[in-house]
Amino acid sequence: MNTEIDRKIAVIFATDVVGYSKHMEADESETIRNLRACEKILTGLFEKHIGRLFNTGGDSFLAEFPSAVSAVECAVEFQKAIKERNSSEEASVKLQFRIGINSGDVIKEKDNLLGDGVNIAARLEALAQSGGITVSKVIYDFVKGKTQYEFNDLGLQKVKLNEFHAFDLLIDGNEKRKLKSENKNKLGIFAGIFVILLTAVAFPFILKLQQEVDKDFSIAKNDTNKPIILVIPIQTLGDAQEGLDRAITESLISNISRYNGVKTLSSGISYEVQRRQYNREDFKNQLGVTHLVKGSLQSVGKNNRLSLELTKVNEETIIWSKQLEFELNQLFDIQDVASLELLNSIQINAVTGDVAAQSEKDFTTFEQFKLALNRRGEWRKWTSDGHAKSVEITSQLEDLGVDQYVISNLKAWNLHQKLMLRLSKNPEEDKKILLGVTEKLIAERGRANDFGIRAIVEMEHFGKDCSLAEKYAEKVIEMEPGGDSFTGAGFVYMRCGKLEKAAKTWKAGLLAQPIDQGYQITRMYAPLLFRLERYSETEEILKDIIDDPAIGMNQPWIYASLLVDKGENERAKFYFDLGVSRGANEQRIRRALRDKKAIEKLLTNLMQFRNLDQ
Repeated sequence: MNTEIDRKIAVIFATDVVGYSKHMEADESETIRNLRACEKILTGLFEKHIGRLFNTGGDSFLAEFPSAVSAVECAVEFQKAIKERNSSEEASVKLQFRIGINSGDVIKEKDNLLGDGVNIAARLEALAQSGGITVSKVIYDFVKGKTQYEFNDLGLQKVKLNEFHAFDLLIDGNEKRKLKSENKNKLGIFAGIFVILLTAVAFPFILKLQQEVDKDFSIAKNDTNKPIILVIPIQTLGDAQEGLDRAITESLISNISRYNGVKTLSSGISYEVQRRQYNREDFKNQLGVTHLVKGSLQSVGKNNRLSLELTKVNEETIIWSKQLEFELNQLFDIQDVASLELLNSIQINAVTGDVAAQSEKDFTTFEQFKLALNRRGEWRKWTSDGHAKSVEITSQLEDLGVDQYVISNLKAWNLHQKLMLRLSKNPEEDKKILLGVTEKLIAERGRANDFGIRAIVEMEHFGKDCSLAEKYAEKVIEMEPGGDSFTGAGFVYMRCGKLEKAAKTWKAGLLAQPIDQGYQITRMYAPLLFRLERYSETEEILKDIIDDPAIGMNQPWIYASLLVDKGENERAKFYFDLGVSRGANEQRIRRALRDKKAIEKLLTNLMQFRNLDQ
């Protein structure tokens, strides 16, 4: 076996986005769109200056260059291009980058580069100012007589195990700074003064931070129909590198928060509950937390072991656990792997049940999987805005190279929704396309989800052949019983007049998944129960969620009718008005109930509140 290590000297260019997580939290879609535009500028400059991109972590990029001068010229051009872009209307999110450049010994592993030469470049990048460039002394020595740039000497820096001499390259917007005191003996003299000044100056900011954390505490449990996830700060065991536990904790929180199907509490809350020594009852009662993520990091030499577990707050049992082993130079990769597997577990155990199992196979990277889950959540809103976002995310998945059969299936569901929401400008043409896509899917791939979309569109858009649609629906349940399968099959049974069978199937669907994401089943199941005169069951499934806007416009009117029957007219008037504010009217309630007797009962009960024709 060949154990020879391939070493060489290389110029390493490291960059990442300043405050990327905050940008993602504020507007994920626009942040990604702007990052792609910036990445296009960067890769174009790499090509111009003969740089080779050898590693990327989403918002971070590592490249090697044949010379120090070409790396520095590339960095300066990039920062100027980003500054120019940020001053234009094109930049809806103004991203800023830090850049670090070093030259040193590296190890070549396939197409990747590892070692201190890379690590110090990353340390320099972390030291750089926003929109700035920081280089090592070896780079400074190479370029000082070959370029006209001004440099600021930062002195000897020691970060973790790396010690290096650093220089800021001064470009527009950067200022000269000093990172290290020249007279260590004065440190003790100034320490007391500094503490006093810090207390006086920083107190308003500390107070503001505390207020923000308290605000997060107060709103944490306000999201209904979403699991609330709290990541407990990773616990360090043994001689782990300083700051590694926090880096992993922040990465998990940032990545999970990018999935819109759950509410992920901020890192501020995570560290605050650790300080307050909260227990399970505190998590549940004060924050509304439904699931906890806990973990530990153990290090022996260069080897690290990350252990993670997911638990339900109201249970003592661990519902998922995982151990991942890695070396420090694999940190970015292991963070993505840990986030992907944790997110899949959350999806299965907290959101959709086993629906996610197939998704994990279809979407092989964290970015793909996260986008796919967000697309599902947008589609299930059943609104024009949700539809537009679902179409946009499907396009992003296609750009990321997801299997074409998977994309065709997603496009079919989008097209079906487009027709149902009456957004199509050419319905007949879209129906032809939909028929062709769904027929091809069941003929060439034949997954449960393919038969599912074919069954539903048969009832809504094609021949309305109940025998064919029911045949496909039964096949779906047989192949892949789960929440989505029961949702579609129940719809087919309902449209074919088999109401009790539809009710039984939808009940099974609610039991098969931890939550009814977007209330997709409940929005169909509640009107059906009302239609079947199973009023106590209708009230039971609506009473705890009726105030959530996501439940839709018709449910408050159904609930108001139930309250009239109980003589609670004041509350009934409140929910009648709530339905009106959400867009409920007689035409829509007729479409929802689809039964003359049920419609007459509801309208009679609610007629006392106002003229329903207005």
